[in-house]
Amino acid sequence: MKPQDKRGGISGDAPEPEKGSIMFRLIATDVDGTLLQEGAHDLDPAYYDIIQQLSAKGISFCVCSGRQYHSIRQMFAPVAEDIFYIAENGTLVRTAQEILHIRSLEPEACVPLIEEIRRIPGADMVVSGPDLSWVDSGEDSHLYHLLKDHYQYRLENIPDLTAVPPAEIIKISVYHAEGDRGLQGLLRSRWNRDLELCASGVTWVDICPKNAGKGTALAFLQQHLGVSREETLYFGDNMNDLPAFARAGLAGTVENARPEVKEKADFVADRYEDLGVLKKLRQIFEL
Repeated sequence: MKPQDKRGGISGDAPEPEKGSIMFRLIATDVDGTLLQEGAHDLDPAYYDIIQQLSAKGISFCVCSGRQYHSIRQMFAPVAEDIFYIAENGTLVRTAQEILHIRSLEPEACVPLIEEIRRIPGADMVVSGPDLSWVDSGEDSHLYHLLKDHYQYRLENIPDLTAVPPAEIIKISVYHAEGDRGLQGLLRSRWNRDLELCASGVTWVDICPKNAGKGTALAFLQQHLGVSREETLYFGDNMNDLPAFARAGLAGTVENARPEVKEKADFVADRYEDLGVLKKLRQIFEL
């Protein structure tokens, strides 16, 4: 038997991919911190070219992000009709044409959770549905401008987030300038037993339904496409990517990733500023 690898799956024969040595049918990648700077929106056009080349080889491409679907779709506009989307940290799986899978937060948890987050010093939050996100911090707030102008969200400011119908909520994202370091109380609270809480980017903690996340969403997409774990290549840089690492035959990260992620990855590519993922794709697929 092959030994258990450091991601909790079955290890392969070699951690570093060689040209033409592996038959992948699905590539999934995180965005912020992996392909570009967190909160940026201008992707290097070379990624569009390589996605088209991979598609011509019969290889599916999926963007797997904590971002809103519409934010991702705008970023990948030249190839938007040809790729798959795992959005909102795995609570939404879809194509440009249809929703394939969706998970909602437990309705009874939403209002108490929102009220508790309001009491955390320095914290703010965005509540997300499949097509729209909401804040109540005001249109002049830092959070509103960050989401609207940088992430380019479909966003609405409302008087009170507890007024959002709970059945429409698929994720709550908590923003703190100190990231998960400023949200340790929340991460250690009872909510982490009842829901999935995970660092997502430098300044975010995402709250999703129990057993939802990038890993379960990737497993759904693999089943939908008839693709095995061994035929899947995944790239990510943060803690919320680790469940997807366990669903991939090969998992890579970038030099700027969190140390915990680099420890779990099969290989480390160059930083996002140096187009590390792009270089690695060209190496693996001889493009």
